[in-house]
Amino acid sequence: MISAILVVRNEEENIKGCLENLNWVDEIIVVDQSSTDTTTEICREFTDKVFVTENKGFCEPDRKFAEEKTKGDWILYIDADERVSSELIEEIKNSVKSDKYDVHYIPRKNFFLGEWIKHCGWYPGYVPRLFRKGKVKFPDKIHKDIIPLGTVGYLKNDILHYSYVNLEQYFEKFNRYTSQLAKDEFEKKRRINSFNLIWYFFVKPSIYFFFKYFRKRGFLDGMRGLLISIFTFLTVFVQYTKLWEIQEKDDRKQH
Repeated sequence: MISAILVVRNEEENIKGCLENLNWVDEIIVVDQSSTDTTTEICREFTDKVFVTENKGFCEPDRKFAEEKTKGDWILYIDADERVSSELIEEIKNSVKSDKYDVHYIPRKNFFLGEWIKHCGWYPGYVPRLFRKGKVKFPDKIHKDIIPLGTVGYLKNDILHYSYVNLEQYFEKFNRYTSQLAKDEFEKKRRINSFNLIWYFFVKPSIYFFFKYFRKRGFLDGMRGLLISIFTFLTVFVQYTKLWEIQEKDDRKQH
């Protein structure tokens, strides 16, 4: 038995296509982080196992909760903006039958502004998405991958990831994610001071840019590769700028 799990919020434009694409699994579990659009209603057209939780700003804290609600021996974790190709569906079914590995990494084909990004470190972008129940650990920090606890295998066919169809969508997530990353850094006691500000505001963001654009050959993806590399620079820069803002507010409270 294969259970698909999703953690969603305000995905009314994506969720119907995603759930239609999952008509081959035995069970669908949706954890909705208090959507304010029609996401919840759409999900209930496809499954009666829709669980509403508070909005946490990102999906990671609710992945374990979703797993706990499943009845299947095998779990496929997928996002609302992802689709499983017909070739991957057959490969998943065969892999589950063979019962050879506990956790399967799946290559992910990422699309940015309508185009497949072949470089920037985005492809094949293996992610651990098919696993035996209880054989992974779910970190609750933003952008932290699932950690395998058993034997690992790799599938050949892709998950299709239609991320960021426009820049408005990108910057909405950009603002939310950089705020959370800054909070995480503050909790880890990271601080900006006169000795490290050049590192955090210029050197570290620049390293990320050069890694994406030159080391991972983002320049071969044209304008989109350049944008991804620049946005990666900005993500690091804004993350630490927001960290500085948080510590400034905290210092004022202390005094």
